[in-house]
Amino acid sequence: MALEGPATPEKMLQIQLDDRAVFLTRWRDFLLGLLDNDSVRGHPKRAEFRGLIESWKPRADVDSVGYRLVRGYRSETENAVWTMIARALQIPEEDSPLLPSQFEVPLWQLIHEQPLHMLAADYPSWHDFLLAQLDHTIADLEKNCGKAGLDHCTWGSRKIVHIQHPMSRSLPFLSRLLDMPPLELAGDHDMPRVQDGSFGASERFSVAPGHEDQGYFHMPGGQSGHPLSPYYRAGFLEWAHGQPLPFLPGAAEHMLVLQPGQPP
Repeated sequence: MALEGPATPEKMLQIQLDDRAVFLTRWRDFLLGLLDNDSVRGHPKRAEFRGLIESWKPRADVDSVGYRLVRGYRSETENAVWTMIARALQIPEEDSPLLPSQFEVPLWQLIHEQPLHMLAADYPSWHDFLLAQLDHTIADLEKNCGKAGLDHCTWGSRKIVHIQHPMSRSLPFLSRLLDMPPLELAGDHDMPRVQDGSFGASERFSVAPGHEDQGYFHMPGGQSGHPLSPYYRAGFLEWAHGQPLPFLPGAAEHMLVLQPGQPP
């Protein structure tokens, strides 16, 4: 997101909540090219997939279907290409190294240059390989989204954010008392609004010296550690929905007084 003018707290919050699909846009365009008339003819699921990404909402928003579809295809293709490379090197599956976090550049190069010596013998062409990953993606989405159909596979339903207290993991009956309410949240990796299941922003804030009254602060939970306190969950929903809260404390409502004990 381009920043024009002074870096105000309001603009800083806009950056921290930026969930635009900048990274996946080229994958969406690649998919539109892959799904030409010949590829979708006689394949209604592929045609539906194409229609949903063609009219996608280019954000990692909770109600974005196209984002989830494109994201699913990229992940499926990435894993398939990495597995294909490991097999070509005759690395046993149980010894296969973890997928590198910086695999995007060689992955993008491979699916465009399409060297035949890198293609598994199971596929007559890279085009068939890439379409097979699409079919795998559709099958996986249908499995996870149920009978509702691809048009109901929203990004927010992929991973419900559930912030748990350590104690409720061992004692689930305390979950309603100790945990934050489960929510669908916008955001993903590879964007400023980092959010993926239990992984996300531990806090957000921006403040300028001398203008503390204009600052904001977010934290995914209240400052009280007592679950019966009204401040236990204070600020959680504002953190979840990106609504600014004041950086400065408000008026004191309670006071804790520590008194020395009586001498023996």
